[in-house]
Amino acid sequence: MNLLKSLPILSLGALSFLAGCSEETPNGPFTQATTPTTPTFTAYSCEAVTDPSVAAQLEAAKSNITDILKELDRGNLKNAQAVSASTKSTFKAVLDKFPGNCEAQLGYALSIITDLMNNTKIKSFIDTVTNKVDLADMGVDDFNKLLVAGDGKHLTSMGQEAMATAISSVDSAIIYLKNIVGDDKFVCNYTLDDRTFELDRGEFAPTLAAMYVAKAALTFGASINIDISDNGKYDWMNDVDQNDGHTPTVAKQIASFMDKGSSFSTVYDSWKQRYTNIPNLLDSAIQYVEVGLQYGIEESKTGLLTQTNDLYVVGDDEMSDVSAKDFQKAIDSLEHYRKALHTGVTVTLPAGSKVTVNIAKFFQITDGWQDYLPYHKLYDYSEWYTPVDGFYWTTQLYGDSHAEYEINEAVRKQIAKSANLDYFYGYLYSNRSYVAGTAEYCADVEIYGSGYSYKCFYVTANGCTLTFEDDDDYYGDRTVVTAPAPITLSPSICQVQNGVPLFATAYDDFVENVFYFTDAMGNKTISIQGLVNGKVDEFRLADALQNNRRVDPVDYTLDDMKNLIFFPDITFGGVLPGMTTDQFWEILKTESRNDDAYDW
Repeated sequence: MNLLKSLPILSLGALSFLAGCSEETPNGPFTQATTPTTPTFTAYSCEAVTDPSVAAQLEAAKSNITDILKELDRGNLKNAQAVSASTKSTFKAVLDKFPGNCEAQLGYALSIITDLMNNTKIKSFIDTVTNKVDLADMGVDDFNKLLVAGDGKHLTSMGQEAMATAISSVDSAIIYLKNIVGDDKFVCNYTLDDRTFELDRGEFAPTLAAMYVAKAALTFGASINIDISDNGKYDWMNDVDQNDGHTPTVAKQIASFMDKGSSFSTVYDSWKQRYTNIPNLLDSAIQYVEVGLQYGIEESKTGLLTQTNDLYVVGDDEMSDVSAKDFQKAIDSLEHYRKALHTGVTVTLPAGSKVTVNIAKFFQITDGWQDYLPYHKLYDYSEWYTPVDGFYWTTQLYGDSHAEYEINEAVRKQIAKSANLDYFYGYLYSNRSYVAGTAEYCADVEIYGSGYSYKCFYVTANGCTLTFEDDDDYYGDRTVVTAPAPITLSPSICQVQNGVPLFATAYDDFVENVFYFTDAMGNKTISIQGLVNGKVDEFRLADALQNNRRVDPVDYTLDDMKNLIFFPDITFGGVLPGMTTDQFWEILKTESRNDDAYDW
């Protein structure tokens, strides 16, 4: 039985069920959580219970705390929740008569924490998710049922309101635990398996620290605008699974998240003060861990005299479980990082690069991160599938031909005229004989209520018009997909020269032309399409065309990118203080697996 771990686990375990204290939220569109009211009651110094009947109640409740810790140690959250629910009222009754009793304060504080785990709404949500064997099978209705409650409330709104409400409960627990930690004479004795354990400041202080971490996490979760709906609906998430997300709806959402005017990832105005205070909460957490460690060091000076029933013995002899010297080293290290919360801490990355990170500055960024993205401009969705950079013209219909997207769009629309599509995607394969203007096209299709089919066709180009013919390669119901009607490719994808059709084909990988990078003046440097596909010189291109094979591009190096990608603020608002452009790219070179090229 590792009770040392159980107390912090008891407080941190509630983070898995943050919505356990949700309140009603208004119907309609996504709304931010109301900032909670901070409790202002006072916890008195420790006093004994003089009423025999109340003392008996307290002893029974203390026995229940033992059961809670035991169930948590076994990982049985449900039993711990049940015991906590039945115990909380008892501790409250004791506190009503003896508000200064620290044992009751401790029990009530722990009950508050475990009480966060008891909520039918969050359990219902978890059941909804876990009952879905494969999230990839979820359709539009599934997403909207999961993310929007029947009364129109949004999951994100309800979740954040739950976090906000939970903060008040955590604050109450903090008030009680601070009083308990403040009395270095207070101990609690519990008997487990015929052995008496003593809990003291060495355990209470880290538990209080965990509550500050919990409050910081709850505040972080409740403060940020995380609404990903499209006018209150989540249909676009279903579209991500359709045609690999190549839909206008998905494009619109992606563009909206990247837009500087987007509220996504911003901190709500009413929460900004609490959000920027998170480093101070973490500071308090570290201080109380130090208090617990220092208490252990002080106890080590008396040997076993005051540690007989402790969960662990601190000292520097063979009878000790933990070294006092190690505790002191831990305090020194924690103190370094506590101060660094506000001034910056130097972090050593895996390959040896050193970066200074200012955590406090991170929490001062409340208007979203879009302003710190590299200079870029978004293309209109109508241009996403137009080849601009990183492609060449070839007689071959390769798999990375831009023609694949237009074929998919046309075939999908043809099928959708007579069937309710659940999933669709098509793949263009090079004809094994490499005959110019020929290929194999295979469609992966699932129809609501009908079944699944994987069907392939021979493709032949007559100019820029493609015709399809059945082949014998299929799986499932071959009647689901029949040979598509002829498809004429657009001029940006196909050109005819001297009677021979040429197809726009990516050097390396088909990439939507979503945006392009610019310099600070707004001048284009390179598109994402060009960056991902690398460079091909005239010799490599001529050799590939002459020998009827794919081109072999050269990746853009990080040195290349340094002259193509520019940031408005390379320190990211002071989060990386002192960072320069040269240092930034040098660190990326050092930390990347390949110093010469970045592996996209």
